Amino acid sequence: MAVPAEPSDRDVSAMRSTQENITNRRHVHGSAKDSGMALFIVLVLVLVLTVVITQMVFVTQVEKRISQNRQGFTHLNYALQASSRLVMQKISEDLMEDLGLLEALEADAESGFGSLPGGGNGDAGPNTGQGSPGEDDDRDGENGPSESSDDPVDTRHDAWAYPIQDTINEVQVSGEIIDGESCIDLNHIFELVLFEEDEEDPADGDGEEGGDGGEGDLPDLGDLGVPTTSGNGLASSANFGTASTGSDFEEEYVLPEQQQVDDAEIMLTRLIEAVIDYNQENGFSYDQTPDATDAAGAIVGYVFQRVSDEKTRRIRSLDSLLQLEEVSLELFDGPVDPAEAERLAEEAEAAGDSGDFPGGLGGLAGGMGLQDLPGIGSLEFLEQSGFSLMDDMVEGPIQPIGLRHVMTANSSGKINLNTARPEVLMALIPSIEDFDEAKEIAWQIFDRGNTFRELSEEEEALAAEQALEDGEEPPQEFEHFTSLNQLSQINEDWTVSEIGEDSIADLLKEDLKSNVVFASQYFTANLEGTKNNQTLAGKLVCARRDRHIVVLSWREMKR
Repeated sequence: MAVPAEPSDRDVSAMRSTQENITNRRHVHGSAKDSGMALFIVLVLVLVLTVVITQMVFVTQVEKRISQNRQGFTHLNYALQASSRLVMQKISEDLMEDLGLLEALEADAESGFGSLPGGGNGDAGPNTGQGSPGEDDDRDGENGPSESSDDPVDTRHDAWAYPIQDTINEVQVSGEIIDGESCIDLNHIFELVLFEEDEEDPADGDGEEGGDGGEGDLPDLGDLGVPTTSGNGLASSANFGTASTGSDFEEEYVLPEQQQVDDAEIMLTRLIEAVIDYNQENGFSYDQTPDATDAAGAIVGYVFQRVSDEKTRRIRSLDSLLQLEEVSLELFDGPVDPAEAERLAEEAEAAGDSGDFPGGLGGLAGGMGLQDLPGIGSLEFLEQSGFSLMDDMVEGPIQPIGLRHVMTANSSGKINLNTARPEVLMALIPSIEDFDEAKEIAWQIFDRGNTFRELSEEEEALAAEQALEDGEEPPQEFEHFTSLNQLSQINEDWTVSEIGEDSIADLLKEDLKSNVVFASQYFTANLEGTKNNQTLAGKLVCARRDRHIVVLSWREMKR
């Protein structure tokens, strides 16, 4: 058997060299593989860190922006609340001035006494005096209520009635105050057509006559009623700060006669027709002209539906009318004024990012602040506020109007003859059946409030002395109503009557005596604050109660 030969040294050396080469190649391949994995892990970590850091930066920027917005709206909120307090101060000071207590109050403040004359709690003060010619005419006879310290008077030229425009902590605030008694209240549309001959019937709501009227004439309206007024001329539904759902309020509801329903619809139809006529006459065109009859019928039907349920009887917002198909936004707010829209667009473009405030809700020329304006109520002030100065009167700026300018959901139910628009007055004089004649009469009544009042020599001397002390032009005095008998002073022809017919003055007195007052009780302030392209709107509803101002509601809306 052959024995294998031993490998030579050369062969051994070659084998060892081959094994070393194989080993080295394995090490090289392993190192390259490990290096590729490490690079991949590093890239993933870098990507994750980049995403995390980017997200953190984004969240930080978002939170910064949110904080800035919150801070901006906080400033707007504070500015609007300050303006709302200014509104209440204006209304309160006007009442004190009418009562002759403002000077005494200022004297007490200077002497260190803060109480009001006659007791500061307001309980012992005089009635703030709606001066209702309905019940007050019984007291004063044909003369109606007369002006005295106990009978405050509110007019459209009182300090509170002028537009608000001011700067508070770099927030530009504008707004307007509307008294509820200048508008027809949805909650009292049946009262406004309830005349004396209707009031002679029993009003307890439980008699056969009232029940039969509800079941026979209005079979589908359910338990329907209308609120009556209390002896002080205030609507019984006036419950400051709370819902009017008490038993006293419910007990005073009586079923409306069918005639009341028809008359309420006729009243609202004329009101809406007058609004449409005013806009079209002044060049404010509707995209689609509303139907006054359909809109009035829908509103009356809506009120019926609400008052039929005691839980929804009290209508608290006029905006609820927008849910009616017959009441368009154009009818509610009024048609767009092309000139005003163009002006605002130009001012907004000119302002750019500078933060300048374009004139808006207030309507003051050039967006002036109160500190730049002359004395409130002076002729120069009126001219800069958009009024046209005539020889013996002024004419207010012509702007489109809608239902929100002539209707409300917060008032005493009466109409202030000194502040009501002609369209409202037209709706309240059904005895003047011709539309054009009623329009002419209503505008003559309205224009009396814009007519300069002739001052006596003593009043002129006092005004001159006051102007010298204050260093500015005194407020212009205007005519106003304190009695329905003053209607006869507007036009001498109104007192002329033919045999067997009443004169126009007599017809007006008969229509208005149960529904008008000369002072206002409820006020709605629409405010708007703007800063750094942020806008916040606020709506304040308040009421006078004795010598106090009571806040009924406050609502803020971002825009």
